[in-house]
Amino acid sequence: MVEKIPRTMRAAVYVGDGRVETRSLPVPAIGPGELLVALRSCGLCGSDIYKIVHGTVPAPAVLGHEVVGTVVAAGTGVQRFAPGTRVVVAHHVPCGTCHYCRHGNISMCRSFRASNLDPGGFAAFIRVPARQVAEVTFPVPDSLDDAEAAFTEPLASCLRAVKRSALQPGEAAVVVGLGSIGLLLTQLLHLRGARVVGVDPLPDRRALARRLGAEAALDPAREDVGAAVRAVSGGRGADLALLAAGSAAALPPALDWIRDGGALCCFAPLAPDTPVPVNLNPLYYRELTLFGSYSPSPADLGEALDLLASGRVRVADLITHRLPLSALGEAVVAVREHRALKVILTPGEEGE
Repeated sequence: MVEKIPRTMRAAVYVGDGRVETRSLPVPAIGPGELLVALRSCGLCGSDIYKIVHGTVPAPAVLGHEVVGTVVAAGTGVQRFAPGTRVVVAHHVPCGTCHYCRHGNISMCRSFRASNLDPGGFAAFIRVPARQVAEVTFPVPDSLDDAEAAFTEPLASCLRAVKRSALQPGEAAVVVGLGSIGLLLTQLLHLRGARVVGVDPLPDRRALARRLGAEAALDPAREDVGAAVRAVSGGRGADLALLAAGSAAALPPALDWIRDGGALCCFAPLAPDTPVPVNLNPLYYRELTLFGSYSPSPADLGEALDLLASGRVRVADLITHRLPLSALGEAVVAVREHRALKVILTPGEEGE
């Protein structure tokens, strides 16, 4: 029996100046090919925090894109998903035909960047547009709980970065910043057969990185990261460094930790207008590669969900807080103060 859909819902809304409020919004109406999904879990992403803290999106806005929910209504033409189906949904979808898509730069596709959920994952109900339904909506396997399934999009983003690096089995990698993203990267690199060194000032995160596959995890203020990297790489330096923390100060030492001809991936944005104190001459003399990686393809999402469902990537220990949408502001502060590793938000009261 299909539950009655309320006319209004609660949502956590970014209202500007770093503030969020719980507001009542209309439940979105769906059209042909679309889904209405009742939220079950939505992960708080570092990019959500960045937008709230730095005001990089116009207010008011409902953020959130690491979405798991239950289908409560399906538009005409939808055959894959019936009401009651538990699904994971991504927010962006590429066109597949433009210059960027043809060259593998799917996250630069204009359609990709323009697409989104309605309103966003920090709402009790979400309209999933037809393109997202067709290409980036997946049934959740019974082996995964809601919070674990919410890692599909961030894991897929990490997977894309590792794929773009062309790292080979047996090579050495450094992960700078062992938050939830750094710990996902650590596991993927370990699965790829890499020898991983993690870098983070927090001892509990270093310990978790070692449990998840890092051969070493060090405090850069107190330990010699370069020596550890040389030890796992036969003295040459890391083949790849990944910056999973938005710190300009981490860039110069990371360049020193990679080998001649190695690569460095910037996987986290810096605060707007942050000066970057780095000498670029080594990129020329040492033939270093500096690249960024932003967001996953539909294929990456499917692969990430399989990795989670099979248990090859473990995320249960990364979840430190499960909070209602009304606690979004509290969650942002907890992550920024390093009291939370990964926060999963749940709907609480669904409607009025």
